[in-house]
Amino acid sequence: MTTAADPKLEAELRERLLEQLYLMGGSTIVAAPVTGAITWLLFYWLTGRSAVLVWAGLLHGTQLWRWLVIRRNVQAFRAHPPGTGTPNDPRPYVLLLGASGLAWGLASWLLLPPAGPSAGPLSVTEMAAILAVMAFGMMAGSVPGVSPWHMAVLAWMPPATLILSLGFLWYGGLIGWLLGACTMLFGGSMVSFALVQHRLLAEGLRSQVEKRTLSEQVLAQSRDLERLTQERSRFFASASHDLRQPVHALALFSSALRRDLAGHPAQAVAGRVVEATQQVSDLLNAMLDISKIDAGAVRPVFGHVALDTVFMRLNQIYEQRAAAAGLSLRFHVSPRKVFTDAELLFRILSNFTDNALKYCQRGGILVSARPHGSGVRLAVWDTGRGIDDQHLPRLFEEFYQVDNAHRDIANGLGIGLAIVKRLGALLDGQLGLRSVPGRGSVFWIDLPELPRNVPEPGLPPDALLRALPPVTQTGHARPNVLLLDDEASVCEAMRIWLQPHCAAIHVAQTLEEARQVMAREGHAIDAMVVDFRLAGPENGIEATRMLRGAARRDVPAILVTGDTDPARVRAAYESGLVVMFKPVQPEQLVKALHAL
Repeated sequence: MTTAADPKLEAELRERLLEQLYLMGGSTIVAAPVTGAITWLLFYWLTGRSAVLVWAGLLHGTQLWRWLVIRRNVQAFRAHPPGTGTPNDPRPYVLLLGASGLAWGLASWLLLPPAGPSAGPLSVTEMAAILAVMAFGMMAGSVPGVSPWHMAVLAWMPPATLILSLGFLWYGGLIGWLLGACTMLFGGSMVSFALVQHRLLAEGLRSQVEKRTLSEQVLAQSRDLERLTQERSRFFASASHDLRQPVHALALFSSALRRDLAGHPAQAVAGRVVEATQQVSDLLNAMLDISKIDAGAVRPVFGHVALDTVFMRLNQIYEQRAAAAGLSLRFHVSPRKVFTDAELLFRILSNFTDNALKYCQRGGILVSARPHGSGVRLAVWDTGRGIDDQHLPRLFEEFYQVDNAHRDIANGLGIGLAIVKRLGALLDGQLGLRSVPGRGSVFWIDLPELPRNVPEPGLPPDALLRALPPVTQTGHARPNVLLLDDEASVCEAMRIWLQPHCAAIHVAQTLEEARQVMAREGHAIDAMVVDFRLAGPENGIEATRMLRGAARRDVPAILVTGDTDPARVRAAYESGLVVMFKPVQPEQLVKALHAL
């Protein structure tokens, strides 16, 4: 936090006070000469003394000089606002204020005639009283003009007060002594009042500077955090893409190896390689799910969903696993239907159930649906070890895990609940949990009776392959395929895997090579598999458009990408092409090709 000891803050505060000194001084620079002129004209008319003209010259000379200094400094502050190193030596202005104070102090010596009978219309006593009133008014009116700077207060008021009161005392008599005492009291009170005003103004300006400084610090930290978040996203996107490339090739190579080793003793080893590769693929796909949701590529399809069907799917998937662990898996359905997206709801409940089985050693799991308010609460209860209160607020954060300090990959990446949080928002649901250490936990989602914000229906992108029709032998039983990928290992892996399923495979690592293939074989190409990132300036979407132009027809195409950056994910889906994410499951690639 910024403190008063901050040299930069103190320097800016000093500049702001000086700016106020010159601005307020400028606002009084007109009234001061007018008051002075009225005073000396009145006393010159009353006395006709040349000393009055001397006093007028002294007063107006200092006022003119002070106006020039004010004008120069105001222009300087306009050119260089406080906090930017404004030239701000206050000594010339303070000295001129001291000269003005001296001039007003000499008024009792130069404007009043010598003691004795007066030849004018007023007596000396009456003229002294008038002078006191004029001087008191000048002191009171000058407080705003000098209070921004404490030395300005001391340079102006004490000399004027002291010398003026001495002049009154010099005249003697009851009135002289009374006016002298009153001048001392009034001048002292004005000095005190001006210093209090200075302190209040300084504190107010200090508060403004501190608040602005804190605001700038918070804004800078916010920008740094945003920059770090963007850098982290870029890092993960880049790392994910670079990791997906070899895993994609490995999945294709291992699947081809397992296929080619059919009946060989080494086929079991190849199967283990496929399983291990699939585990890595599942982890990468979990990270991809977050990017899909953040990109707005996942759109829920709302409808009336029979909860019996959802619970039946959960039972089919997890019943055997629960029985193997010696746990009971029960379901309780009160409302039979809910208005939501069946697939996204299933993913949420599946995650809850999977976690419950993972952390439950005895007892069992209950999956329930009960009316709650105007909607329904779907909850997964377990009798596991529970979760400490300190972890509860962070459970839905990305990569946060409880009791996995060594980051055992068997326990996942810690992004399952982060995905659930995003899916719950898409369904307009409210997530919640309770947990008692040693007794168990319950995770739930509250769904409204009817969603408040229902998007236009659309096919969830991750449902693409589920929606593909079964393979039928229409047209080419085995298609001619053009592969375009700048990674040689990926091209080779896809060629080896797809070879038994295709009549011919043409491999290209650059757009120019793909154009040459199209020039020779364009009439025979049935489908293209194009990588999103290519070595040249064009991406896979642009390359597909160019190759279709070269073939003079819309050749069916699959866009394969390892990107998880939300912007690129969105661009891929908006292209209208069939989109598959690395590492692609080999069987799904074949299925997608035959379905084009």
